[in-house]
Order: sequence, then structure tokens, then C-alpha cells
Amino acid sequence: MPELTKLTYHLDKYLRQLIIDIPQLDSSGFGRNTIGAVPGRQETEDVEIGLDKYSEDLLETFVKKSQCNVQIYSEHSNRTVGNVGQSDYLITCDPFDGSGHYMRGIPAEWWAVITVWDPISMKPVWAGASDINRKELYFADSNGVKIDLLDGNEPRSVAASKQTKISDNSIIAAYLMSPEYIRHWTFKSSRFLQSMEENYPQVRIWTDGGACSYPWLARGITNAYMMFNEPRSEIDPGLGFAWASGVKVYAVSDSGELNEYVFDPQKSSGRVPWLIAACNKKFAVDLVHLTLNG
Repeated sequence: MPELTKLTYHLDKYLRQLIIDIPQLDSSGFGRNTIGAVPGRQETEDVEIGLDKYSEDLLETFVKKSQCNVQIYSEHSNRTVGNVGQSDYLITCDPFDGSGHYMRGIPAEWWAVITVWDPISMKPVWAGASDINRKELYFADSNGVKIDLLDGNEPRSVAASKQTKISDNSIIAAYLMSPEYIRHWTFKSSRFLQSMEENYPQVRIWTDGGACSYPWLARGITNAYMMFNEPRSEIDPGLGFAWASGVKVYAVSDSGELNEYVFDPQKSSGRVPWLIAACNKKFAVDLVHLTLNG
């Protein structure tokens, strides 16, 4: 198997290139055109735009430079680089997370998120993310998670929150950028929201999410990310950050049972009825309890 460093070197270059390219493309109005629906979703929920394709094509170009055999599972398509049926690594990615904002001219929360997998163990071995607007890079491996602020200094280590119960200092992320998502989330979370209003009124809900949620969880900015009917293509790209930071990702049953989420390439266009990614299991348990019981 080729050295992992060959692949990650070029993925690093890819993430840095996006920070240069995308603001320039935005200035010219490039890539706001709709190509079609994202697999497994309605066009009213999410679409592929020209910038998604640009970013995915650019990713493939950089992966080819590594000379590794790679199977890419993107939000929009599956691609094979190198020999078919001889994958050295798997990649799960959202090459441009934030297309809904970009196509509407909202200059916020533009990301690219990648996890590299060992195809034998089906475990992550590396992850990277580009926070394009803030010009920050995240990298994850077996030694933990680091952030590069692109300020000339060495990348620094970051860690997930150590909170074990919800408090006034907690921040819960949830993607609530469409009427359907808001309606469904607030209906399912009505007891939780009432409890927060009565007991922890200073809790904050960060109303953006998807693949970009996982670097912030790994950094300790948010304590949990909770969604209902979450697409797997929004989960799988960020799992390397959960692996490296100790963040727990669960598929939750209707009765509140926590089952560790498992990446399955054959289900990449599927959904999870109730997803919780939390800084630790105790925090997830508390969040489930408050969601079910208030």
C-alpha cells in the first residue's frame, strides 16, 4: 500500500487551494448554477451547483497526483481514481459544504471536509477540512486534531469539550436553514427547547451544520450536533474528526438507545432518523434524556 503521506500531502494542497480559489470565483459569480438534486434528496432540500462540481473535479485532480488508487464517496457522486477494484484508500468528502449559502450570495460557512479510510479495517486514518471564509485549516490523525490559522505559526492542537451535561454554557448545533428542517427539528425537540428555556436560557443553538459540524466539535466550539433524518453524506465526510478527537457519533432509536454510527459505503445516499454527535457519551445521554423528557 502506498504511503499515506503521499495522499495526504496532495489533500493538504487541495484544501489550501480552495481558500485561494473560491473567494475569486465568488467575486466573478461563478458556479451558482444548479446542476441537479443531491442523491437521496429533493431539490427543495439541497442541490448540486456548479461550484460543487468544480470542487469535486479539483479534488480528483489532486488525488490523481498522489498516484494512489482511491475510491471517492462524495456528496454528489462516487469516483474511482486509479485501478478499479484495487483501492488503497477510501475517501468520504463534501468537496464544498455550503452550496446553499453560496448560491444565494451568503458569504458564510463555506467548507470542504474530507476523511480518508483504510479499506481493510474501515477505520479513518486521516481527515482534513478547509474553513474557507475564516481561512483556517483542520487536520486530524492518530495524534489528535490540529488547526492551522495560516498566520505563519505552527498548527496548534485542539480538543473536544469536556462538558458531560448540558448547562448555560452549552452550544448545540443543528442545521435549521430551511422551513422543512426548522419545522421537523423543533417538533421533535419541543420538550428539549422548553427545558432549555426554563432551566438553561443561555444555551445557544448554532443553526448551521452538516459535514462542517465535526471540525468544530473536535475543536470544542460546540458540544453536540443533533439532527433528525440526517443524510449520511453529511455525516461520513467528518467522521475522521470524531475518530481523532474522541467525539461520539450515534444513531439514536426512538426510545433513546445510543448505537454507534457506522460508515457503510453502500448506504451513502441513506439517512439516519435521529443523529447525535456529542463531545462524549455522557453529554449525548443527557441530550437524549432532555429531548425525550424535557
